[in-house]
Amino acid sequence: MEEYLKNIYKEFVKFDESIFILDAQNYSSSLEKIKPPKKIIRKFYQNYSRPTFFGFLGEIKPLLFGKSISEFVLENFSEDWNLWTFLEFLKRKKIIKVERSGKISLLKKEISRFIPPPKKEKEIKKIVEKKLGVKIKKKKSVVELFKKFYDFKTKAQWDQMPISQESAIFLVRKILEKIPFYKKFLFVGDDDLISLVLTLTEPNIECLVIDVDEHLLEGINFLAQKFNLKIEVKKIDIRKKKKLKGDFVGFLTNPIYTEEGVKEFVGFGANQLGKKGGVGFLVVGDESIGKRFLFLQEFFSKKRLIIEEIIARKIYYPWISLYKEDKEIKKRLCQIIDEKVIEKSPKLGALLYIFDYLPKRPKRVKFKKPIYAYL
Repeated sequence: MEEYLKNIYKEFVKFDESIFILDAQNYSSSLEKIKPPKKIIRKFYQNYSRPTFFGFLGEIKPLLFGKSISEFVLENFSEDWNLWTFLEFLKRKKIIKVERSGKISLLKKEISRFIPPPKKEKEIKKIVEKKLGVKIKKKKSVVELFKKFYDFKTKAQWDQMPISQESAIFLVRKILEKIPFYKKFLFVGDDDLISLVLTLTEPNIECLVIDVDEHLLEGINFLAQKFNLKIEVKKIDIRKKKKLKGDFVGFLTNPIYTEEGVKEFVGFGANQLGKKGGVGFLVVGDESIGKRFLFLQEFFSKKRLIIEEIIARKIYYPWISLYKEDKEIKKRLCQIIDEKVIEKSPKLGALLYIFDYLPKRPKRVKFKKPIYAYL
């Protein structure tokens, strides 16, 4: 099936390029007087519009698993011109059936064994609760989901502070929306135990978890064996090792919330993605970074990571006391707010960055065109 999908991708790129050239020549009114040569239009397509293999698989997911055509436009923040190209191609290849009502049906059902279908948060919650035999408590730490199986210790020396169960469910939802293939997914650190929640939800996904915390890795490995999950663990210090063996479709990291910490962890994740493309997920809060986020944006560009989404208000940490600073801020807050209120409120909020990885940096195509020329 992988070879079949690679061939489908190659055919799509040819079809997509031909439509791109045709439309640029005939339907871009702002280019009528200039009439760019076909060679220039092709360069625009190859540098700016041609998807990677994994990018293509990610883009077609709303058409393979969605219920209506509107999901494609919304999920890919695209427009109906691109929608037509994908619909027409997938129809010609007899991969989907499209009704006049806009309803879509997947004809080639075996595709769903290779491309992970998206799942709603309610579905994920139901699966995890059934498999673990626990009730999810949204605002409690994700570690508590597994406490009857393994005693995970939160360690201050590794700057560990697990996210809420609600946040973990949301993260898994976004990963399943974006990852294009059941190939290996990398966790650059995983004290949030997302690898466990993800593979409990979708057991066909393979994961590699790297961390310096042996106790954490032992626990993840123990639970992976107990629930027959495809998780491999390795003790690795990313400051000393830069490249892993393996073919990864994406990575997730929730690093130290400093400029250098984000660069180290995200850079390591990006270095593991290959020529087929990939997706990256970064959870990061603004404890101390401030306006240095500007420098991080420059760093992401250097690593060929395009920011597709930045999601706020979905990832947060329940109250925890690890450091002397935590005791001090609690003391200060208690002068204004009741202690019970503080302990029930989030300790820290974080952003979720979602990246599209470009294996090759696009080149600037030199061509003078009007500001309104959509080329």
